[in-house]
Amino acid sequence: MSTYEYETVKIESKGFLKTTIKKDDLLNEYGKNGWKIVSAFTEQISGTTTAVYYTFMKENKTTI
Repeated sequence: MSTYEYETVKIESKGFLKTTIKKDDLLNEYGKNGWKIVSAFTEQISGTTTAVYYTFMKENKTTI
């Protein structure tokens, strides 16, 4: 039976109208380590995105 582990990462938006936050390197690093994005959602204050939360999942390689 496969088991999985999860990790949630918060990437904060800085400044006014920062819609092109360069965080691809971080997301690519997770991908290289076997993590897959299973959800992403934004945190908003007064209609402005202040952060994006990414939840990653990968198969747990340890045996129980």
